[in-house]
Amino acid sequence: MLDVIRKKKEHWVSAFIVLIVAGVMAFFGVSKFSDDSNSPNKPVAWVNGEAIGRRDFTRELEFTLNQYRNVLGAKYDENLIKAFRVPQRTLERMVQYRLLTQQADKMGFFISDKELSDHIRALPYFQKDGKFDASLYAQIPNPGLEERRQRESMGATRLQNYMTSRIKLLPLDLSPSMILKNTQVELQFAAIDFNQLAPKDKPSSQVVDEISKNESLIKTRYESRIKDFTEAARYHFRQIRVGVPFQATPEVKQKARTKIDSIQSKLSPETFETVAKTQSDDEYAKTNGDRGWVKETELEQPFIDALSALTPKQISKVIDTPSGFYLLQLTEKTPSQVKPLETVRVTLINQLAEEKIKADFIDGLRKQWENALTEGKSIEPELLKYKIQLKKTGKFSLDKNNIPEIGNADSILEALYELSPKQPSPKKFYFYQDKYYYLKLLSISPSKENAPKKEDEDAFSNALQADLFKSWIESLEKQASIKMDKEFETKPENPTTSL
Repeated sequence: MLDVIRKKKEHWVSAFIVLIVAGVMAFFGVSKFSDDSNSPNKPVAWVNGEAIGRRDFTRELEFTLNQYRNVLGAKYDENLIKAFRVPQRTLERMVQYRLLTQQADKMGFFISDKELSDHIRALPYFQKDGKFDASLYAQIPNPGLEERRQRESMGATRLQNYMTSRIKLLPLDLSPSMILKNTQVELQFAAIDFNQLAPKDKPSSQVVDEISKNESLIKTRYESRIKDFTEAARYHFRQIRVGVPFQATPEVKQKARTKIDSIQSKLSPETFETVAKTQSDDEYAKTNGDRGWVKETELEQPFIDALSALTPKQISKVIDTPSGFYLLQLTEKTPSQVKPLETVRVTLINQLAEEKIKADFIDGLRKQWENALTEGKSIEPELLKYKIQLKKTGKFSLDKNNIPEIGNADSILEALYELSPKQPSPKKFYFYQDKYYYLKLLSISPSKENAPKKEDEDAFSNALQADLFKSWIESLEKQASIKMDKEFETKPENPTTSL
């Protein structure tokens, strides 16, 4: 039954995947900061010979960050922005938009001057009291650049509408979707973390001796974890702080800035302690601003940058941080030091030996269980032996991208199409989120096909357009000549080359 569904699913996907479907405004919105090829600012990317300038990228990034600030509010955090790779994704979005505008131009989606004029007159930010206001439009620094951007946006939108309007769904195409929606399955599963199963035994002397003779392995481990054997630099310094309350108004922040500037203008190395005691508004005022010895790893980067550039008794420039403005005076410092290999050799050998016996156990047990699955044998007694819990998903429909109790695991969803009452378990494990999954089909309910509702047809059509648009964008990127600045080359799946 599931095998039939799988084949039908592949049919409708392959039938439409050859269409070129462009989605611009509905998916990405208007790019306000397209690059002016005549701009002197340094490019951060090239797309088929067209530059995306750093100035335009910076504006687009700031626009994106403001959106995050508005949504997250007090939860906004720079580490979160780094984790989401917001700068990289912003540039990727600008590259994709540039590809779309190029494609619209290549396919001849011409926008006349009259169409452009009517479009600009209808934009709300150029209107006053519901009518176009020429004085607002005259305030634009570069009307020609704005008109080019709007013309590109209109062409890209027209391309999207033209292509997507040609997707027509036949009953044959909707049928597999309805089958998937109405088919209910229930799974039994076990999430296996082999690392947790490995014994905590100490390595034998034989294993330790084997590792100790492998100089290349020991040296490689030492070099790869050199930070673990590095004692951080330390700084002994004093500070003066003028605090800024959380979410302070610009007026409050400016008042604090004026105060720290006034302090700095009268400050000298000899008076630092006295001023810190009387004017610093933190707990270190009681110690004349003295913070004692502090490891570099315990300091924020602006402090590290300032202190590393100072010599004893020197005073830093004003340091602007979210918590306030600071002035620092260095007393003394000690540089970072790396422990020699020989002093940590025994530690490294023991670590490597423990990892070896753990890896040998994991590989052996996993291969043993995988061989049993390949031969069609049950491993459930073994799972119970290791106290691995067998759970049930409850019934769910196959049109969902989420498996109850497991999550959005594409590899496991694909496995379902191989299962049947005669073959309830796959002949292998499926890896998802650092765990291996054992599966077993408990039940499958027969499909009850009904005539598709209008909302089902619309939802299916929109989902199909989105999938095809994503595939089309990927194909454009693969065919294009795209170069990015080295600071954005961290995208693992990025097919581009760096500048």
